[in-house]
Amino acid sequence: MPMGSKFSVLHLALLIAAFFTAHSGFAQFEEFLLLEKPGKGNRIRYYVGDEILFKQYGDETFHIGLIVQLSDSSFYVNQFTEVPIRTVEALVDRSKVRAVRAFSKASFLVIPAVLLISAADNIFNTGSSPVIGEDALYVAGGFSLLGASGYLYRGKRYRLKNRWRIIAVRH
Repeated sequence: MPMGSKFSVLHLALLIAAFFTAHSGFAQFEEFLLLEKPGKGNRIRYYVGDEILFKQYGDETFHIGLIVQLSDSSFYVNQFTEVPIRTVEALVDRSKVRAVRAFSKASFLVIPAVLLISAADNIFNTGSSPVIGEDALYVAGGFSLLGASGYLYRGKRYRLKNRWRIIAVRH
């Protein structure tokens, strides 16, 4: 075997090793706030750029902000306002609000269909009066209640003193 082929294989192996070493060295860190209940599988992540709704000890109201930066002991919202993690009393998980609102909107769209089907059934099949039956009104009322209650949903609140904790994760 000629000496040149071993030399090029060795160079190729070193080049591949250097590529993977450099690639892992330039990998970006993933930073997020982790709301978790230790020992359980419940975990919620808040990334830089996410909207966060939080309440601090001594405050009566929840504050809303956009996470712009994270550190080991604080997160920064809006105009780089620092919020120390130890001062946060409660967080709100708003990740399911869009899905609940979409379900609410769909339930409002069902109401005309229920009324139309009831009217068509009474006009063409039974001929009974009134055109829209009482049972269809109850079903429509149920869907309207379901739709309205979905628009009232603001997210699930997590109080940190009830064994929930929030930590900054950087890896």
